[in-house]
Amino acid sequence: MLKFWLVFVIVFSIYHETNAIEKLTRQCMASQGKCAQTKKSNCESSFGSGWTEKGSCCRRRPCCVFQCEDIPTNSLTNGAVIVTERNVGSTANFTCDAGLSLVGRKSITCTTSGWDGKIPHCIKMLCPEMVAYFGGSKYIFKCNWETWINSEANCNADGGHLASIETAEENTFLLDVIVLMQNTLGIHAYFWIGLTDNNEEMSYKWLSGEPLNYSNWYQGPPQQPDNINTGGSTGAHCALIVENYSLKWTDESCTVEFFWSVCEIR
Repeated sequence: MLKFWLVFVIVFSIYHETNAIEKLTRQCMASQGKCAQTKKSNCESSFGSGWTEKGSCCRRRPCCVFQCEDIPTNSLTNGAVIVTERNVGSTANFTCDAGLSLVGRKSITCTTSGWDGKIPHCIKMLCPEMVAYFGGSKYIFKCNWETWINSEANCNADGGHLASIETAEENTFLLDVIVLMQNTLGIHAYFWIGLTDNNEEMSYKWLSGEPLNYSNWYQGPPQQPDNINTGGSTGAHCALIVENYSLKWTDESCTVEFFWSVCEIR
């Protein structure tokens, strides 16, 4: 009889432990976690930055779940941030103070690669100029009929140049602002930027001196730049973001007046 109870206790213990392990494994799967290789494994060393221990898997291995970076409540200047969780599938929601407009997405979602978007910006839509910030630079969107040459002089007076767009991310940010201006102010988008081939090499360069590693010329037809201005004549040597070409870049005569320009102050 004693042997029977001993066998029963062993079988029951194995069954109970197996079911407990299976329950924890299901919990780990439910939280989109991963099991570390050994019970002594560290989640961050096993899977990388952002992975933390939450429960356990079979053989007492840590259950590792990914958490996105913390977004402090003061991350959105002149606005509010609401982040309830940082687990995969959680969202961060953004709103601006009264009278300001949001540039970017209203919410972003935590994925196993991190947040799927950047923190937006809050700006006040008004003339003669609007101010926004990105990547450590200050951008001034000026509204005043000016040639490319005079627009650059106005930027110089503020301590900067017409904008140098060096990455796809920077270009997307500027276009987000421009699209918001289109929707809010009803503008026609023709914005001078700081790119010209009016130099000794006759090749396009940024006024800031930054290398031209990124461009967003309209692919056509007509393919840009083509050295043809709006009047159909040659002599287009300055770059413009233009709505006619889906907010891509075109070349234009530097002496033509347009209402908008983008300054950048580093």
